Amino acid sequence: MSRLFISGGTLIDPERLSRQRAGLLVEDGVIRAILPEGSQAPRDAAVLDATDCYVAPGFIDPHGHIDGHTYTGQLSLLQGITTTVGGNCGFSPLCIGEFLKGQERFPIHQAEMVGMCALREAVGVMDPFVAAKSDQIHEMELLCSRALCEGAAGVSLGPSYTPGASLEEMEALCRLAKSFCRPVSIDTRMYSMTDLHSLAEAIELAEVTDCRMIISHFAYQYGVGVEYDALEMVELARMRGVDVHLDSGMYKDWSSAIGSALFEPVTMRDNGIELHHLRMATGEHIGQVPDRALYEHLRQAHPEDAVVVNTGDEEAVYTIQRYPLTMVSTDTGSYAPGEGHPQIAGSFPRYFRRMVTERGELTWEEAIYHTTLLPARVFGFEKKGRLRENMDADLVVFDPKALRDRADFPGLGQPNAAPEGMRAVIVGGEIAARDGVPTGAMAGRALAAGSFGPVHGVRRR
Repeated sequence: MSRLFISGGTLIDPERLSRQRAGLLVEDGVIRAILPEGSQAPRDAAVLDATDCYVAPGFIDPHGHIDGHTYTGQLSLLQGITTTVGGNCGFSPLCIGEFLKGQERFPIHQAEMVGMCALREAVGVMDPFVAAKSDQIHEMELLCSRALCEGAAGVSLGPSYTPGASLEEMEALCRLAKSFCRPVSIDTRMYSMTDLHSLAEAIELAEVTDCRMIISHFAYQYGVGVEYDALEMVELARMRGVDVHLDSGMYKDWSSAIGSALFEPVTMRDNGIELHHLRMATGEHIGQVPDRALYEHLRQAHPEDAVVVNTGDEEAVYTIQRYPLTMVSTDTGSYAPGEGHPQIAGSFPRYFRRMVTERGELTWEEAIYHTTLLPARVFGFEKKGRLRENMDADLVVFDPKALRDRADFPGLGQPNAAPEGMRAVIVGGEIAARDGVPTGAMAGRALAAGSFGPVHGVRRR
C-alpha cells in the first residue's frame, strides 16, 4: 500500500469554489481523506510539504496532439497537466484500441479521439479538397464506430485541414458520437480571417445531430476582432439548447504544418496571412521568417515542418477566456527539444499568471474550475477534476506567487522552458514531477471511454 500525505497547503475546491487549509491523504492512487489543518501524517506515509502552496486537482488539457509522444507528455506534466485529450483537429490513430493498449505507462493520462481526416484517408479520400462519396462515408462510419467501441473519447472534425469535407460526412460522424454519448470537437474551416460562417456551420452540426460540440482553439479561429460576435453566437445557441463548448489557448499566435491546406496560397490570401506573419518552429530553418523562395521550398520539400502564424489580437485571448464555458487548452504537438510553439510548455502557468495574478479577470477558484472540473464534466471524467474522497489522486501543488511561464517562440527564446512555481505534480498517486523536474514516474494511464462514464450536462460555474 502506497501512501502520501500532503501537509500545510491550501486546498482549492473547484466544485464548491472554495478553499481551506487542510491535509490531504493519498492512498493507492486515490484521495483517501481530507484532514483538518495540523493533522499528523500516518506513520507509514511519505510527506509532501505544501506550505505556502495551493493544492488543486491536476489540470486537464481538452485539446492536445501528444498522441503518445513521451517528451511532449513530459512538457505537459511540468505545466501541471495530468490528463490530456489527443486525436484532435481530425488527426488521430485509426486503431484506437491498439493505441490505448500501448499507452499504459506514460507521464500523464491520455484519452484519444478518433479523427475525421484519418478516417477519410483510410477510405481513400486523399485529396483534402474533395468530398467523400456515399460509399466512402459508410466505410468511415464503420471505422468510426469501431474506434468508439474500442474506447475513443469522441470524434474530432478537421474541415480546416480538409476544406472539401461535406456536411453529409460530418453529420454522419456527429450522429455516431451522439449515439455513444461522446463529444465532438471541430477545428472550424478557414473561409476568411473575419468569417463567422464556419462557426455557424459548427453550431448547425451540433443542433441538427444533437451532439455535444467543442469549438477548438477558439482564440485562434475567432480572436481577430470578431470574438464578441462569435461568443454571442455561442451564447444564443446555448439558449436554444445547443450543447456547445469552447477550448482556447493563451496565445494569439497559432501553429501548424507548412504543407497543410491552411497554407495554400488562396487560403493565406483569404485569411490575410502574409509571409512576414510566419516564423518557422521546427526544422533546419527554425526561427526564420520565410521569404517567397523559402516558403515554396518548404511546402514542397519539408511539408511537415511547423510554422507559427503571428496574427490575431492579444486582448481577444482574455475576452474568450472570461467566457464561463471556455476550457483552457494547449494545442500542443510532438516536437523535438528546442522546437515548437511555447504553448507546449507555458500554456497553463501563463493562464493563471495572466488571468488571475496580473489582470484579476478570474479568482483562483474560478480559474482552477476552468482547468479541472469543467473539462472533466465535458468529457465525462467522473473521477477527475475533483478534490474529495475517492477521486483519482491527480494533483498539483504550486506556489501562487511564483507561478509563471518562461517559454517563448523559436528565435526569441526557448519554447520548451519549464515554468516556475510548480512544487509538485502527482499522477495516479505518484509524485511525477518535483520543482520543475520529472521524477521518472510513468504513472499515466490510457483512458478508454466507457470506463469513465458518459458525458453529462454542464452548468455555468
